[in-house]
Amino acid sequence: MRNMITSLLMTVLFCLPLQAAETEINLSGKWHGTLAVGGVKLRIGLEIVHDGSALSGNMYSFDQGSGPIALEEVKYDGELFSFQITRIKASYTAEVNDSGNEMKGLFVQGLPVTLILKRVDEFPQPNRPQEPQEPFPYDIIEVEYTNEESGGTIAGTLTLPAGRERAPVALLITGSGSQDRDETILGHRPFWVIADHLTRGGIGVLRVDDRGVGGSSKVSSGDTTLELVTDVEAGVEFLRGHPRVDKRAVWLIGHSEGGMIAPMVAANDRRLAGIVCLAGPGVSGADILVEQNRLLRGAAGVDKKTLDWFMPLFKETIDLVLANPSDATDATFIEKRKALVAKHMKSAPVIGKLAAAQINTEIEAIGKQLSNPWMRYFLSLDPVPAIQNTRCPVFAVFGENDLQVPPKQSAGPFETALQFGKCRDYEVKIYAELNHLLQHSKTGAISEYGTIEETISPEVLHDVTEFMRSRL
Repeated sequence: MRNMITSLLMTVLFCLPLQAAETEINLSGKWHGTLAVGGVKLRIGLEIVHDGSALSGNMYSFDQGSGPIALEEVKYDGELFSFQITRIKASYTAEVNDSGNEMKGLFVQGLPVTLILKRVDEFPQPNRPQEPQEPFPYDIIEVEYTNEESGGTIAGTLTLPAGRERAPVALLITGSGSQDRDETILGHRPFWVIADHLTRGGIGVLRVDDRGVGGSSKVSSGDTTLELVTDVEAGVEFLRGHPRVDKRAVWLIGHSEGGMIAPMVAANDRRLAGIVCLAGPGVSGADILVEQNRLLRGAAGVDKKTLDWFMPLFKETIDLVLANPSDATDATFIEKRKALVAKHMKSAPVIGKLAAAQINTEIEAIGKQLSNPWMRYFLSLDPVPAIQNTRCPVFAVFGENDLQVPPKQSAGPFETALQFGKCRDYEVKIYAELNHLLQHSKTGAISEYGTIEETISPEVLHDVTEFMRSRL
């Protein structure tokens, strides 16, 4: 979800030019290599600026995040090249060959791993075979409308079947975090792929930028899930008033957090034609976050013994945040957090260099993450009442390998809520091998997202289209 994804994907830092010894070999340019970590191969790039004795640069982990990560303490003595990245606790030291076109060394982020980098003219571009290609057999219209409740302006793209006077249209709702209208992640643009597929099948699509992203304005009222519901409601009303939209056939398709928002809107709007929830949670945000963390940390290599010890501490940190009326900077909260860590450290297993100070640092960071307004609301949000009060047709999609909204945790409660609620036309389906992005995957780990060429399962695209078309 929002903060997990943000924390697990590498964040942007700024370049820090530093001094290096003079050398005849200039390291300026692009370097590329592959880092093998836990059975996963990550493509790594360096972009180095070597100006006289000054060295600076950025690292890119193409399969984890597309943003630059600034290199620190960049040094080259004519033989060895090295840098550190404090933010991700990483370092690299390598020997540069005589021709200056290859360096071989150790990348250290926990255990040292061999990393060979070679000069390249350009970094590799990801292969995304599902990316829509021109010519497009439909109309593409740029739109803008206002959420009267927040005062914010929302910008998006409306694709409509050509020559159709009034078409059914689905409004797409992004997952957590500030995302653009295509829900772009790691070179994938899943909402663009969905929009292209549906519109070619006769169903129009409106996809929009989140608040403060692209053409949509940032509003001061905040962005909790409840407030984001009003953005969706504004989009629904915009579509109902559009001259080329069938106001009786407006659908919602939400992914992840969007899969929670769709029932929240539908529960109060009996005119919706139907909703599709892609990896939408069926349990509270707090429950999701605990299980998500266990699975993601396990996929990253944390052993079961350590997880069995750490996860109760994580859960109690969530409880502490929810019980604290202030925020993570409150003195009382800080003291309680430290006492909580001290209590759990008494039973801590032997886990390498793990120490009380390190655990305190991590729990402090987690406490701050959990204390922002969006997360506080999300942790306490139970999706079941909204699902139970949804009357229109519902198609709930889950991926078997989803580690962020695990189907074993959410699919059952989601279906039970529909079964004992007001909906009389629904389907809940778990797809084998699909991850949180609904890609075919091996493990479901976040580190796989960018390495997979598929943007979204063709089976899901087909089934969503058929579910909607059969009810128009």
